[in-house]
Amino acid sequence: AINIPTSPFDSVRALTATIASELGDTVRGGDHWGSLFTLGILLFVVTFVINLTADIVVRGIRKK
Repeated sequence: AINIPTSPFDSVRALTATIASELGDTVRGGDHWGSLFTLGILLFVVTFVINLTADIVVRGIRKK
C-alpha cells in the first residue's frame, strides 16, 4: 500500500529500497513490475539530469 507522508518529518522509503525490496515478489511483465521498472527509469533520469547540470556548472567555473 502507498503510504504518502503528511508531514516533512514522517519517515519515507527511498526509491532504491522500494525497487530492491519489492522486485523479487512481482510477476515479470505485470503492472507492479512495470511500476517498479518505471521508478527505476525515473531514478536514472533524475540522476542523469543532476549529474549533467553539475558537469555544466563545473565546466563554467573552470573557464573563468
